[in-house]
Amino acid sequence: MSNFDLLDAVLPSEGRYCILGIGKYVDQRLVNTKEEAVACVEEFTQSFNVYFGCAKFGSLNNRKHENALYFRALWIDIDCGPEKAVPDEKGIIRGYIDQATGMSEFKRFCREVNLPKPILVNSGYGIHAYWLLEETLIQKEWKPLAKRLRQLCD
Repeated sequence: MSNFDLLDAVLPSEGRYCILGIGKYVDQRLVNTKEEAVACVEEFTQSFNVYFGCAKFGSLNNRKHENALYFRALWIDIDCGPEKAVPDEKGIIRGYIDQATGMSEFKRFCREVNLPKPILVNSGYGIHAYWLLEETLIQKEWKPLAKRLRQLCD
């Protein structure tokens, strides 16, 4: 990532990294250092689509909510692609036809609810948006902010 490191920007220093590989099967690793996380990403890239947990985790070997302990950002995933723009069995549309449409709607949303500019990442088919927090928050401090962002998105 040229001169910008997303992991350092989005994640706090406390806790463990979670790297997730999804392919023919799922492989998940929780590691203590950024070097271990980068090595895991490099290994997973050979066989998986690779993701990182947007929180830092505690001592349990899972990425479940109760083990997500430290946060430095709020985030959303804007799904894009022809299959995302088709109503599901309940008639709900879960995304946008393409990234251009998703970005246009995202910008409109941010203006309407007066959100600051986030860090944006092209996720391949969609867009990830991260709003950095001024300090590390524990889950009980972060949760109301995340809930409010979810309400705005809904």
